[in-house]
Amino acid sequence: MESYTLLYCNNVLFSHFQSCRNPLGTDCYWYQDCLDKYNPCYGSDEYAISYGYHYCNQYTMNLYRFSSRAQDWIRKTKRCLQLALKSYVGTSISCSALKKAAFDSHTKCYVDNGFCDLSTSDYKEITKLVGNALIPFSGSAWLTSVNGGSTLYSCSRRYASALADDVRDSYRNVVNSLKDFFG
Repeated sequence: MESYTLLYCNNVLFSHFQSCRNPLGTDCYWYQDCLDKYNPCYGSDEYAISYGYHYCNQYTMNLYRFSSRAQDWIRKTKRCLQLALKSYVGTSISCSALKKAAFDSHTKCYVDNGFCDLSTSDYKEITKLVGNALIPFSGSAWLTSVNGGSTLYSCSRRYASALADDVRDSYRNVVNSLKDFFG
């Protein structure tokens, strides 16, 4: 009976570990039950609870404040951020490297999931939610600011590229119209 219990416990633990390596992104407990459990970190290099879990919960609890487009962005981004970190669960990665990997994933997850297309009112709500992380000496203020700047830069590059494409297409249309007119 003892070996069966041990086998059962090992299977349950393995199953839990496997589920941690395949997050659904539907809740915020993944940061607590998986990332922090298998990669416990403390002090200034801690990310899972004080940042990941905290802000995931902030967005989830305040979902009603956002437009449907932003709600979709939040859901997709939550999943993307967890998927970006899944391969680190249970590894020997250092806490500082884990925190860096987490913050490095933010801009891509934000932009790829539609951040640049949100409304001004949604941006205001986001600013209200992450405002404390921007206060100097709040622990992650510098990294949050850098990620915010990187995200805005990515959006501006995207829009500049789209604008350049529009100008190029308009120019071609004018040239073609002039060719047709002057034949």
